[in-house]
Amino acid sequence: MDIVRHTRGLMEHNTLSGNLMTLSEIAEYLKVAEKTVLRMIQKNEIPCVKIASQWRFDRGLIDNWILDKMNNTGIDELTRLMQDDADSVPLSRLTSEDLIITDLQPGNREDILSELSKPLVEAGFVKNHDKFVQKLIEREDMISTALGKCIAMPHIRNPRENSTGKPAVVIGICRKGTDFGAADGSPIKLFFLIYTNNEIAHLRIIGKINTFLRKFVDFNEFLTADTPDEVLRVLLKE
Repeated sequence: MDIVRHTRGLMEHNTLSGNLMTLSEIAEYLKVAEKTVLRMIQKNEIPCVKIASQWRFDRGLIDNWILDKMNNTGIDELTRLMQDDADSVPLSRLTSEDLIITDLQPGNREDILSELSKPLVEAGFVKNHDKFVQKLIEREDMISTALGKCIAMPHIRNPRENSTGKPAVVIGICRKGTDFGAADGSPIKLFFLIYTNNEIAHLRIIGKINTFLRKFVDFNEFLTADTPDEVLRVLLKE
């Protein structure tokens, strides 16, 4: 069978629903003419597959594609920058004094994630604190976000489930260190809680934090920072 695939970045994280639609059915579903759908196919703008000279569309992928386009319609400037030119966005721009905790106390995993989430609630990013914390815990249940070497980057599994809003990073400093399930068994002292509703921005933020940590020389500057302002100064040095 000769199959020509037209894939999109969004398909990487989705599976087929098994509900296939024809060209006429998808045109009716989208409330457009069949010629419009064909033009979209030619421009590689819609997920589809050609089977024996006939175009077929998976209902689940089409629904995700529609949601993705709706989310991108209202994309904020910072998210767009993270997508198009992440190098132009310093790590310091993704956080603020209100999103920095310099006196995070040791505790169990739920306690830590609850405290790290509070600044996002107060800043209006997160509407339901308990639900957000539960999603963070579910992600940790899959595999710990503790990187070892005293650092962890908690986040929810699917960024799209976050409310619409610009990307943000909550920085938490636990000077005494706390158990967070690191593979090397090391206590975690520095947390970067990542918040965004955009998958590309999410990956870029992870990369940006990793790059910063690789280049950062004096880790103790973070641990000895007494105020959020001092933490920002550490970030701005890089």
